[in-house]
Amino acid sequence: MPPEQRRRHLLSPASYDALRRLARARTLFAFDFDGTLAPIVGSPDEARIADGIRDRLVRLARKVPVAVISGRRLQDLRSRLPLEVIHCIGNHGNEGVAGAGVAALRRTCREWITQLRPQLLEDRVDSGIVLEDKGLTLSLHYRHARGRVAAARWLATRVRELDPAPRVIKGKLVLNLLPPGARTKFEALADLARDEAAEGVLFVGDDQTDELVFAQAPSDWVTVRIGRGATRAAYFLRHQSDVAVLLDRLLALLAAPESARATSKPSTSARDA
Repeated sequence: MPPEQRRRHLLSPASYDALRRLARARTLFAFDFDGTLAPIVGSPDEARIADGIRDRLVRLARKVPVAVISGRRLQDLRSRLPLEVIHCIGNHGNEGVAGAGVAALRRTCREWITQLRPQLLEDRVDSGIVLEDKGLTLSLHYRHARGRVAAARWLATRVRELDPAPRVIKGKLVLNLLPPGARTKFEALADLARDEAAEGVLFVGDDQTDELVFAQAPSDWVTVRIGRGATRAAYFLRHQSDVAVLLDRLLALLAAPESARATSKPSTSARDA
């Protein structure tokens, strides 16, 4: 993992060259949804993209290939995005792009639900735990559990007992369960980049599910983590609201003549420091 001091703020003048390279190449611009395009909220159903970010995303999608990839079900994700965003990938990379083995993923999730439901109904420690059935993957939310630490430990034990064993991806107060053979966000983005003949990839995320992309991304991808915690991303943004500033900068670079892209740089500001 790169040391904290080696990761760069993507909006700093020192990182301008990376953004300029993205604007000059055929780039796939990819974003996570919750915590990246939309702020984290108490209930996932309440998550919305702010109007300002939505407008900027529409303008970007009219110019270049844009993808949004999320752990949400594809139908849910699609309903929260403007139509201009053509590439919507749900279920951690298992919906919205071509792939095989969907029937097997669905069957495994049905088996897990059968194994989990009696315990979720009978054990008192699970108060506030929500089992979200996404068809091809499952998510166990414990944001509203009375005792989050106890709930997380109880869920970890229950998940270890599942057959077949899932791939567990921890999120913010959630455990995401991927069946054997399921794809991850990295594999889905790599396939999409190939299909788009992309020369570069920008990916912005905020969660452990996004770390799978950060950890495996080729060196020419520009990977960005929202927040300053430990990460494998090469760059960071301090706050989710900084995504609007990033979109503004990308739009300005894409609109600039080639000669201007090669020479102009943003001035230093307190926000970039």
